[in-house]
Amino acid sequence: MVAATLLILHFCAAVYAFLKYKRESLTEGLLAVGLMLIVFAVGWTISSLITNSIFSIEAFHQWYYRPLESSFWVSVRREFNSDTISLLILSLGELIFYYVIFFPSKKQSS
Repeated sequence: MVAATLLILHFCAAVYAFLKYKRESLTEGLLAVGLMLIVFAVGWTISSLITNSIFSIEAFHQWYYRPLESSFWVSVRREFNSDTISLLILSLGELIFYYVIFFPSKKQSS
């Protein structure tokens, strides 16, 4: 559910970028979406490498197969796997990157 929510937010951001830059021209809108697709693909690969280097496979197996009594922790364990954690890392990095790209500061040089 967390991963699906993050992917839906990425889709909404791509639609926003397309509509924002489509006002200038259709090509600008498509280029904005293309940039987002490239950043998503490369960023997810890099964040997966980071996640796999920080958390070993044995640590995930010990965490996943440990018996838990709380239903909350069972649902958290079910939702947060290595892909979801790498998507969270990717989303945080993209949030900063897209804020700089799509919302430039309006400071005027004097």
